[in-house]
Amino acid sequence: MLRCLVIAALITGGATAAEGKVFEKGPYLQNVSKTSITVMWQSSISTPATLTLHTEPERVFKSTAEQVHEVVIDGLEPEQRYRYTVESDGKVREGQFATAPVSGAPFSFVVYGDSRSNANAHARVIERIRQEVPDFLLGTGDIVNEGASKPDWDELFEIEGPLLREAPVFPSLGNHDRQGRGRTASNYRKYFSLPENSPDPERYYAFTYGSARFVILDSNTYSFALTDQTAWIEEQLQAARLDEEIEHIFVSMHHPPFSVSLHGGQSELREAWTPLFEKYQVDAVFSGHDHVYSRAKKNGVNYFVSGGGGAPLYGRKDKSAPIDLEATQFFERTNHHLRVHVVGSHVEVVAVRADGTMIETLSWGELPTVSMTALRPRPARSLKAVGAGESPSSMHAPSKGALAAAKEQEEGKSFGLLGIVGACMTLCAGVVAVWAWRQ
Repeated sequence: MLRCLVIAALITGGATAAEGKVFEKGPYLQNVSKTSITVMWQSSISTPATLTLHTEPERVFKSTAEQVHEVVIDGLEPEQRYRYTVESDGKVREGQFATAPVSGAPFSFVVYGDSRSNANAHARVIERIRQEVPDFLLGTGDIVNEGASKPDWDELFEIEGPLLREAPVFPSLGNHDRQGRGRTASNYRKYFSLPENSPDPERYYAFTYGSARFVILDSNTYSFALTDQTAWIEEQLQAARLDEEIEHIFVSMHHPPFSVSLHGGQSELREAWTPLFEKYQVDAVFSGHDHVYSRAKKNGVNYFVSGGGGAPLYGRKDKSAPIDLEATQFFERTNHHLRVHVVGSHVEVVAVRADGTMIETLSWGELPTVSMTALRPRPARSLKAVGAGESPSSMHAPSKGALAAAKEQEEGKSFGLLGIVGACMTLCAGVVAVWAWRQ
């Protein structure tokens, strides 16, 4: 009987391989802006496909017969939610996305990294992130164990598929994401479509979201990181500080300048790049590489290590460099992600374990003192897009994630800054504003 089952499985597997898989990866979202977004997917065979954007009237995009499809949708409105479907060979998948907001509007994003190796731990972190309903995702690198391994990439998109169908991801290049002697990261470049605004497009890049400028770096030493990026970094940071619409600057890269875990802080990065972060008053630097959560601060800049996305967890080093010990203010060995809320000049970073419990909260900047009715929430993910029968105002109903947050608050659970309202009366007006925004 067992032999019959094995033979049947082999026959079924052979038929599937012969027919090909229409949606091997995706669809998933890339490179969102105020007026455009890129939708990608991969099939195991070259086949044409159609993407339909459900607006009024509908917009149809044809993709020619190929395996990796990349469709750019432009001409969109800022801060609006849209539904889309992808059809190929009779198979259909659907998703939705929100365009980036104008400068000054509140937004949120999630930071996570080092998701390689342990599929179960990775899946738990991703399921928790889905409950956050983030506007976009910021990856700190090492998203797969071996960049040359197709099964590793298949596993990544299998686990993160439902999340990436509705939340764009902006990754950093980790050492495990590269492959071969040439360290070309060809699969990384194939599967991601990132802003091409640097001397080496997609390896490092920058983008604007709301009132924030994000600078994504390649910190791998084999990429000659220090010789070809430093001047570009300063150009980006200087331009951001001269832009009146940019209030915050965030940096993401794989290797941490400060860490008290296995690898420790990278001295080359500290010497070449942290002076620029300080000079241009970068809000926060997000890194991975060490599979822990830790937080450091040096000369006014916050440094977060978020490498607890699924890779084997590390402990604290027995003996760390004095500069790492001096800068590090918090450490925990745990699977986790960071959720970041930006409201005006106020930034709140909450570290969350895979089981949903909060590790800690850090915030800086002034909370806005605006009335609850004046706040404009982000479009709710659970609603259909404008053009599918709803008026624009219907998209401002509370989202599922916001309702869940409100329920937590009512039950007396800690939820970021809201958990300390009673102990900080001077922030009452601002806390009310943030609570209203999250609704």
